[in-house]
Amino acid sequence: MPTLSTATPLGLLRQHWGHQEFRPGQQEIIEAVLAGRDALALLPTGGGKSVCFQVPALARPGICVVVSPLIALMRDQVENLRRRGIRAEAVYAGLSHQEIDQTLDNCVYGRDIKFLYVSPERLLTDLFRARVARMQVSLLAVDEAHCLSQWGYDFRPPYLRIAELRALLPAEVPCIALTATATAQVRADIVQKLAFRPGYGVFVQSFARPKLSYSVLPTEDKQKRLLEVLRGIGPGKTGIVYARTRRQAEDTATWLVQQKLPAAAYHAGLGPEQRIRVQEAWLADKTRIIVATNAFGMGIDKPDVRAVVHLDAPATLEAYYQEAGRAGRDGLYAFAVLLRGPADADTLRRQAALAHPPPDVVRRVYQALANYSRTAVGGGELVAFDFDLGLFAETYRLKAVDAHHALKVLEQQGFVQLTEAVRQPARVQLLSTQQDLYQFQVANEQHDQLIKALLRLYGGELFAGFQAISESQLARHLRQSTTDVERLLRYLHTAGVLHYQPRRDLPQALFLTPRYDAPQLPLDERRLRQARQLTEQQTAAVVEYAGTTTRCRQQLLLAYFDEPDAPPCGVCDVCLARKKAQQAPPDTTALRDQLLTLLQATPLLPRDVVARYAPAETAAVTATLRELVELGELVYAPDGRLGAMSNEQ
Repeated sequence: MPTLSTATPLGLLRQHWGHQEFRPGQQEIIEAVLAGRDALALLPTGGGKSVCFQVPALARPGICVVVSPLIALMRDQVENLRRRGIRAEAVYAGLSHQEIDQTLDNCVYGRDIKFLYVSPERLLTDLFRARVARMQVSLLAVDEAHCLSQWGYDFRPPYLRIAELRALLPAEVPCIALTATATAQVRADIVQKLAFRPGYGVFVQSFARPKLSYSVLPTEDKQKRLLEVLRGIGPGKTGIVYARTRRQAEDTATWLVQQKLPAAAYHAGLGPEQRIRVQEAWLADKTRIIVATNAFGMGIDKPDVRAVVHLDAPATLEAYYQEAGRAGRDGLYAFAVLLRGPADADTLRRQAALAHPPPDVVRRVYQALANYSRTAVGGGELVAFDFDLGLFAETYRLKAVDAHHALKVLEQQGFVQLTEAVRQPARVQLLSTQQDLYQFQVANEQHDQLIKALLRLYGGELFAGFQAISESQLARHLRQSTTDVERLLRYLHTAGVLHYQPRRDLPQALFLTPRYDAPQLPLDERRLRQARQLTEQQTAAVVEYAGTTTRCRQQLLLAYFDEPDAPPCGVCDVCLARKKAQQAPPDTTALRDQLLTLLQATPLLPRDVVARYAPAETAAVTATLRELVELGELVYAPDGRLGAMSNEQ
């Protein structure tokens, strides 16, 4: 292979990612961005979206500002870039003012920083506006760009202000928007909301997954059907089971373990250490099946998942496509299975109605949130606070489901924001000079040992910036309790010796505007009605997908994403049933002979006979047994077992 300059896109890909070639569609997008064109890139889940902005950003001088809505995803990407020797920073809810200030200063003066990840609500704070104007920005990347559109499935109002950010940047800075799921209406909305310039490109890869078999399995016993599916993918293979609630995830994982399948539950209610343990065990193939709420999966790249099973349908086809698409990223055959119960469609419609509480409930929840955070009228803008939904609902005597949906409405209208639970370790920066710190230690002997332990464990980097620390590690080193160490750190923070940010494990919430008096909250009721109509349309699409028995499932999904002319996939349950119906009826002679031979040797209960055959043969075996009984060739014994008719009878 000829030597390739690392300054070229392909050279950068090989140097930093170790891939020899781009995936289909990536190079075309990268070349458009390098030519200075705005670009909208639609790549399916697992299609390598991040490379499409990371490679051109490395090829251009300056820094790439990346807008992303999920803290966990931001942190994963920052860590991945750092592991590749690329400097990256992130600013999001939960960081202190000092940390944000320092990070932005580093991006102004630290010329080797290539990526700054920013949550959307931070974009147009005075602090960010002042700094970004002084940065050498080379590219603006908008991840999860469907959040821009109120016609999308995860609308985030702060995204609408990205166009204002563009106005602060030089005109020649291109913008790339990326998403895995967007209808034609959402695509047009993204282009308009981001003020794309003439000559922009829209790059759409087909949403088809040729080797992903979509199936909907009607059943009145979801546990039994789930077990059949998971056993059917073969021993040692990994899978994801999506549950609607935390309780369902826990119960299902426990039941699978009882059935001798190595499974574990994952949801936002677990402690951070336990979530990490569960995830790492699954990634290392120590746990075969992970049973999760939709808190799991974003940013997880395990290519060999053979099956993704949904115990219940998600609220939208966009969500289903993304979650199901986590199967078979290695390009081998995999299965996306939705289990459908008799009342599931009615349940979906009922949940859709609950998702839009009346304005008086929304205002009541807004007032409760102000009380919970102790935020006065006119205050609280962008000040993050820990938020526990269960405690919140209990404290203010709200139904948890009402509180959840009212908060979602407040998010969609741009008044508040909730972030996912992300483990944030404690951080410390020493504020004194080494000489002043020494004098403080001499004068305050009771704090000397802690300061020495900090420097011994975490080094002089503590003077340069915030460093992650472990209070429990310090406590072990000092042979003190963690509570005592935290108390001493808080004292040193108050004394101005250091800046201490305690660890955070809970989700965060914040007001995106100065807090209103709840009765005067300016809810846009026209948009409330539009949101209700959109939810009804999305629910109808899910019900149609789950209920159809005549149209290829992949065709139906692709039509939803504006690929109306896709051919049948040939591997979904509908296509396979059609193929089977077109085949000649099977010859049951061999099966009849097998069953007679088996039951002449050993009478068995019918269920024990069926258990000896693959699930796909259950119907044929049952029908043949019934036929042999009717013909008198098999008879039931008093204990219910079937045996062959003896010659004496």
